[in-house]
Amino acid sequence: MGRMVVEWAETLLFLLAGGVLIGAVAHLLGWLLARRRTAEFVWRAWNVLGALLLGLGILGMGYAWVELGLQSGGGSLLLGLGLLLASAGIWMLVPV
Repeated sequence: MGRMVVEWAETLLFLLAGGVLIGAVAHLLGWLLARRRTAEFVWRAWNVLGALLLGLGILGMGYAWVELGLQSGGGSLLLGLGLLLASAGIWMLVPV
């Protein structure tokens, strides 16, 4: 009985510590993003990363189609990865 209570208390403490950690990180990120220069930097970096992912995805799909062939295993894999990269890039560039 005592062992079960100790395990329950450890689990509860672990969950509470995780909540405190998530709250602290969220507070820090909110404080950083509230500063205008930091927010502008993050926005620019996000847009650059989105454009880079979109470009890499399109290039990967083109290479898979033209050079490897879509029927080959490598071409099919590269086409799928390119599609994932391109879709991630588009969603990063679309303002929500």
